[in-house]
Amino acid sequence: MKMQFPIINRFNGTLIIRVEIECGADASHGTKLGLAVRAALSLYANLRSADLRSANLQYANLQSADLQSADLQSANLQYADLQSANLPSPTMVLLANWSGKLSAQLTADLMEYDASCHPDRDAFTKWANGGDCPYASVHVQRAANFKEIKELWGTGKPCGAYSLMLRLFSEKEIKVGSSSGTYGSTARSCDTKTI
Repeated sequence: MKMQFPIINRFNGTLIIRVEIECGADASHGTKLGLAVRAALSLYANLRSADLRSANLQYANLQSADLQSADLQSANLQYADLQSANLPSPTMVLLANWSGKLSAQLTADLMEYDASCHPDRDAFTKWANGGDCPYASVHVQRAANFKEIKELWGTGKPCGAYSLMLRLFSEKEIKVGSSSGTYGSTARSCDTKTI
């Protein structure tokens, strides 16, 4: 079924572009949005500041796309090609959907990062010992969307958002980089100096 689908500005709700997509009427919003992004990029649309929350961009060719300030919260970027793309901040990229298998060390480091952005770090220790989710009683969202593992709590190293982003790209086989090397060529290990 063919339909028109809008991509809107995340800040003011104005229309960035409306494109024709083809999918089942019962397709999820994320699937429709992912198809719309692909169609928009085939028309060389500028997606700066686009609301791409929950978009299914798995395997998408996003080479050279302008995604600065785009909202990627819960978007699926696995296997996407981001070579030469202008990305939003690493903190926004960490809010994409990173569910699925991650290495134990990356998971532990993401948990440490998440705790460092929370108003009560001790809530994570309570949670790991069988307590409530640390976000159950606070009015802030998580700093990264991934599958946490209670048994790994306390084993992570402090890492900056940029380092974590590069490591996620590596583990999820997301193509990044450019001829100018703006992303860095490899995922750096973490230490207290990267915060």
